Amino acid sequence: MVTPLCHQKNAIKLLNSNSLTTVQDDAFSGLSHLEYLFIESNKMETASSNAFRGLRDLTHLSLANNNIKALPRDVFIDLDSLIELDLRGNAFECDCRAKWLMTWLKNTNATVSDVVCAGPEDMKDKRLNDMNSLHNECISTDFVLHQSVASESLSVDTFSYKNDVYVTIAAPSAESCMVFQWDHIEMNFRTYDNITGQSIVGCKSVVIQDQVFVIVAQLFGGSHIYKFDEDQSRFSKFQDIEVSKISKPNDIEVFQIGSDWFFVIADSSKAGLSTLYKWNDKGFYSYQSLHEWYRDTGAEFLDLDGKAHLILASRSQVPVIYQWSRSNQKFVLQGEIPHMEDVVAVKHFRIKEELYLAMTRYIGDSKILRWGTKQFAEVQALPSRGSMILQPFSFKERYYLALGSDYTFSQIYLWDDENKLFDRFKEVYIQAPRSFTVVSTDRRDFIFTSSFKGNTQIFEHIIIDLSL
Repeated sequence: MVTPLCHQKNAIKLLNSNSLTTVQDDAFSGLSHLEYLFIESNKMETASSNAFRGLRDLTHLSLANNNIKALPRDVFIDLDSLIELDLRGNAFECDCRAKWLMTWLKNTNATVSDVVCAGPEDMKDKRLNDMNSLHNECISTDFVLHQSVASESLSVDTFSYKNDVYVTIAAPSAESCMVFQWDHIEMNFRTYDNITGQSIVGCKSVVIQDQVFVIVAQLFGGSHIYKFDEDQSRFSKFQDIEVSKISKPNDIEVFQIGSDWFFVIADSSKAGLSTLYKWNDKGFYSYQSLHEWYRDTGAEFLDLDGKAHLILASRSQVPVIYQWSRSNQKFVLQGEIPHMEDVVAVKHFRIKEELYLAMTRYIGDSKILRWGTKQFAEVQALPSRGSMILQPFSFKERYYLALGSDYTFSQIYLWDDENKLFDRFKEVYIQAPRSFTVVSTDRRDFIFTSSFKGNTQIFEHIIIDLSL
């Protein structure tokens, strides 16, 4: 313990007993006019957060030649008059615990001695005063359950309309396409509308010139397009999709080429005929038939070297690549992705300037491919028995992959920029996940996880400051 001194202005307090290991809260209570304080040559490793509370007249503080490894955030907050601080001869660990001190050193008006790092090893003998950031090392993230929707689901989609964020959820067991809206007051997602149907497997939204449409795909025909009626604040049936074209829809992809809007439905039936539809200002009409008889499971639109391409994945052959022909305004078969049999879903993503594909396989390993010189090459394999979705997504320059599983915990992977690979980051339990969909609103980030056998879960992506 610190032995109190008499209350007098300009008092100098010298502590060099070589036995002090810490300074407790309010150790200098009653010495508010103290101007000089020297706590030197002890075995002091830290101080309590309120050790110097109330010392607003203190001008000179020395903690030199101790064994200080870290100091608590804002330990100097009351030192309004501080002119000089001596921290020489200590053993500061320049890890996340020092992040606040690094920032304070750049903002204080006091003259501060060099703060030399004793560790970690890669920081040894460096000056904390010279560092610009410890941000990457001191920030982590997590996914915390925010809300649960009491319904099974197969897909989730999102759209924005007049500054509001909406989510559509395909719920076949409830025979509906549920529409949710973000409530800015309650800070959760609330029911907005319900589009009813039979065996709904997909609800895909598209906004064209301030008109909102939802493509509702149903098994074995009867798929429809609904349009938002602003006067009634609900969705009304707008158009039927030809029954003869679509029998067993498995995926819907909406995209734009130039000023034209399209969507394609991947048909997974034995007599499947994946079909491209085009908008003509009055509705969508069938525009091109693709990949007949191949039981397509997924469709992905992407830009390859400045040209529009479409990838179709199939359970019966390797994925094929179509390229948009500007001359005849159709997709033309360009090639395939070899050695990738039994792909159930394909998603593309970019990390900086690099283009990647996430290829989901139910049996065997799912694969990450990178676009190189006119072809995709495998860069990573992820064990994925029982997976129906490998979804890439990113929040705040952190790149993730969500790998679903029907048999065990689903895995979230995080990109390691140094090794250029994904590492396991977190396990989440979702029963038979079928999609992971990012929804951002009010500067908050969420991921909706659809479940074929359980509730639809909504996780919030949160930032954790490890320096606190």
